[in-house]
Amino acid sequence: MGTANYFSDPAFQAGLAKPVHEDPNAAVMHFVGMFADPAKTWPDLAFLRENWDGPIVLKGICHPDDARLAADAGMDGIVVSNHGGRQVAGAVAAADALPEVVRAVGDRLTVLFDSGVRTGDDVFKALALGARAVLVGRPYVYGLGLDGQAGVEHVIRCLLAELDLTLALSGHAGPGTVGPRDLTEATP
Repeated sequence: MGTANYFSDPAFQAGLAKPVHEDPNAAVMHFVGMFADPAKTWPDLAFLRENWDGPIVLKGICHPDDARLAADAGMDGIVVSNHGGRQVAGAVAAADALPEVVRAVGDRLTVLFDSGVRTGDDVFKALALGARAVLVGRPYVYGLGLDGQAGVEHVIRCLLAELDLTLALSGHAGPGTVGPRDLTEATP
């Protein structure tokens, strides 16, 4: 199930000797070779930058040094994400990594956040920690599974309503004024 989006992609299928249904093991190995290739290194980003004039956003950045390398390589943005912690058990929480990653790159590139965003409160916290925007995955899929497009629209409306309420209750008219001080306890 986790590889279905790749197995149905024509570009992915073009790299296979046989269709996925005829040799699923070969398809899995092709997937592993593409996404678990330790030979891919930071200098490979120069090839991407030279051959693609559109935006390039790297996902899975959780260390300030990696964020700086992405900026130095000419990337347009990064996504702070530990992929739900599935890839490395005990990995640093993406929310814990976010402030240092943001400080490391400043305004050199756009920092997005994708890790457990389920509510408007989660969006607020990510913005307060320095993210420019968040990616919403699972809630979108849950809404889609529940009621198709109408379910997705409902989930997004609820997420935005929760964000609006959190902004208002914390004294903000919009997300542009949210910052780290919004996550600290006020002192008398």
